[in-house]
Amino acid sequence: MSTTVHLPPQLLAMVDRRALDLGVSRNRYIVRALESVVATETRWSAAFVAELEAARADVEGRRALADLRAAVARGRTRKGPPAL
Repeated sequence: MSTTVHLPPQLLAMVDRRALDLGVSRNRYIVRALESVVATETRWSAAFVAELEAARADVEGRRALADLRAAVARGRTRKGPPAL
């Protein structure tokens, strides 16, 4: 599927140099980079998890988390909400 992504000129130059060094197309290099990031960044950030843990400490925070979970569930059509 085609898409358009706007990269800053300096980043694009770096991508082009690295792809040339590796002997692959710009497209292939970007696809590989995205595949790598998507495969490895599967967890919530530490700061986000800390905020969730702090919110669980009181009744108001637990209520807000329940509301957030319900809102996420309403917005998802194929999966249930993630475990918070």
